[in-house]
Amino acid sequence: MKQLLYSLFGYRFIYLGMSTRNPGRIKIGIARDVRSRWKSIGRSMKGWQFPVFFLPCFFADWFEGHLHRVMKRFNRPVQGDGGSEFFSYLHPMSWVGWSYVFLCIIWAFVISHLLIYFALSGLWCWWMETEFWAFQQRMLEFLKLWVL
Repeated sequence: MKQLLYSLFGYRFIYLGMSTRNPGRIKIGIARDVRSRWKSIGRSMKGWQFPVFFLPCFFADWFEGHLHRVMKRFNRPVQGDGGSEFFSYLHPMSWVGWSYVFLCIIWAFVISHLLIYFALSGLWCWWMETEFWAFQQRMLEFLKLWVL
């Protein structure tokens, strides 16, 4: 199932990460397995490399390319594996870009997973011959009881 999601829909993690050897820079990248990706980055760079934030999303290749284009003027490459994907956060105007990057990653996660939820619940409603919006309302009531 994972291979189908990877190949058809580009389902991967978009991540932001840092390196103690390269202060003032954040890496934007994608990976199927974030921990093993950062281990390989750590083997090729000095210092301590670590992911700061990551979320899964569909079409991660496209989103990563888009984020790289948005932050292009703040690109500050470093030596090592994936070193061309480091961007400065010290420039005052870069914070506008970083805010956009963060919101874009969250948007990609929320939208893609909401689409999955609505597709699966739509199939369930069709199979059970239930009205879609009544089912959603019952799910919200269930969540209210579960949370409270």
